[in-house]
Amino acid sequence: MNNRERLMDIMADRELDRLQLAELLKVKRADVDNWLLSHESRNHKEIPDMAIELLELKLGLKE
Repeated sequence: MNNRERLMDIMADRELDRLQLAELLKVKRADVDNWLLSHESRNHKEIPDMAIELLELKLGLKE
């Protein structure tokens, strides 16, 4: 599973919207939007590993 898929799973499981996610990670909403774009989109950006790890720690999914 790649970081984008993991992010989408976490968002669905925790019922988080894009704005809530941006606030949790202290990033702009536009960054979240770009992370969630298809890999084929020219505006797609990979979500950094550290952002996924931080999210998992904040949500208690990882110790």
